[in-house]
Amino acid sequence: MVEFEVIINKSGINSIEAPEEVDLENGENIVLNLVNNGTPLHLTVSAVNGRKFTPFLHENLFLENKVILKIPVMSDAPKGTFRIEIITGYGTVRYGIAINVTDRAIEIPEEIEEIPEPEDHTALYMKAGFTALIGAGWVLYIFGLYAPGVVPGIIPIILITAAAYIGWQYRP
Repeated sequence: MVEFEVIINKSGINSIEAPEEVDLENGENIVLNLVNNGTPLHLTVSAVNGRKFTPFLHENLFLENKVILKIPVMSDAPKGTFRIEIITGYGTVRYGIAINVTDRAIEIPEEIEEIPEPEDHTALYMKAGFTALIGAGWVLYIFGLYAPGVVPGIIPIILITAAAYIGWQYRP
């Protein structure tokens, strides 16, 4: 945020005192502190050739004592210059401030932190699956001893065979 003061009516009627040039980075805001040192007046603040830099076009103000005006500069604004023009005395006095827009400086750290490699839990998951299949197979086998039939006899053999196959394929 770049903030500066614009003093009106200090050295005479409708006089304007402000910096001639302001430098800022794209994405920052311009804050105009408009201060009136004389009688209340109407003034216009406009952005000349600023369409690429800011959505602000113009503002008509009645200035009694002090007004704060924020003018945003777009974050994707290109390098370049536009003008903020302040007009008093119903167009008789004009003052232009050159706004120089530069690209935002990107900070690149000198040391890049190493990102740790994620742990491989495949073996753990395979052991858990292997253990679950073996356990289920033995439980069903024992159940088949007390309730004889085709289904309780075949299922444990299938589960134990699947567990043996998985254990063989994913051995360390």
